[in-house]
Amino acid sequence: MAKHTKQAPEAKAPVGVKQTMAKPISSYTDPEQLRTLMQNAKRMGRDDIWRQAFDQLCSLEGADKEDPLERAFYRTLAAYEQLLTQKNGRATRASRTRLKLKSRGVVACLEDWAKSKEPPESFDLLAASGMVELTGEQLVLTHPDRFSAEAVAGATARLATLTGAAPTA
Repeated sequence: MAKHTKQAPEAKAPVGVKQTMAKPISSYTDPEQLRTLMQNAKRMGRDDIWRQAFDQLCSLEGADKEDPLERAFYRTLAAYEQLLTQKNGRATRASRTRLKLKSRGVVACLEDWAKSKEPPESFDLLAASGMVELTGEQLVLTHPDRFSAEAVAGATARLATLTGAAPTA
């Protein structure tokens, strides 16, 4: 009687996985879908997709604002809050900033940030994450006509500490 032995199945070469996006990231309008996309991108090591989804998520925050400075400020605020949420492992809002925003407005918030002796936490967190372009200080330099000379000088000096050279507006 012949013995039947099971032969191991032939090892197949892994099939190349072609991953495509169902739709462009810029067309997403649901923050939860974008957060899910960011989690999946992080898990898969796709920092490029994560950053695109992050940028889209942040731009949703001020999309209804007419004023370009206000729109950019809300984008900055959303970026800061998203980074705080990731850092803390739970949803985190910038409560003091939102209170100041409600009582004094966008320009006053940015003035205070730019003129403060110590950099605000938002600056440190955004800069450490490689998102200097989203800092309040960069907004001051992008719209210098809306701010005092002291605020513009403070923003310039703070941004210069990152590179050692004066930033461009």
